[in-house]
Amino acid sequence: MKIVVIDTASRISIRPDNAVLRNNDTFYLPNFSKDIVCDYGYVVRITRLAKCIATKFASRCYDSVTAGVTFIARDTLLQALESGLPTDEAYCFDHSTAIGTEWLSVDDLSGAADLSAQVSDSKFVAYYYNLLEIINSAVSTASNKLTLKTGDLVFIATSNSIAVKAGDTITVEHNNNELLKFEIK
Repeated sequence: MKIVVIDTASRISIRPDNAVLRNNDTFYLPNFSKDIVCDYGYVVRITRLAKCIATKFASRCYDSVTAGVTFIARDTLLQALESGLPTDEAYCFDHSTAIGTEWLSVDDLSGAADLSAQVSDSKFVAYYYNLLEIINSAVSTASNKLTLKTGDLVFIATSNSIAVKAGDTITVEHNNNELLKFEIK
């Protein structure tokens, strides 16, 4: 199982299975970084092999969606970019991608949606006017760049990088329905 993260510019990065933080477990800040940020978004569960799938057929490749949060060691990322080195160390560390515990069926996703993330006292909201089109486009884009297998996850990240610190609590909701909540230590 792999996590394919796709951002708003259709750039792809891969998270290994050791990056998954499940069951609203506590996220422990890694000791190698002093500048951790997170992005939040929707996570799509792939249910069948998908390679070069057209957008109009992408809905055949997944069955449900939840929320997710992915952490990035921003200082490590910037050092790697400045040195021309690989950036995997900045986001592939253990438990760097939290996956929601509540999964929504595709039927629950028609029309407009908002995905909000609250980090302690700050709230961030991303609005989607046609969420299914965005999901289908992301799955298609990912499948055109690499083969998606049953059990893989496609993480559609917002462009909101949020600084986090020990003591924060992160809550992510889809249309005011809580999908993910965990603490940072």
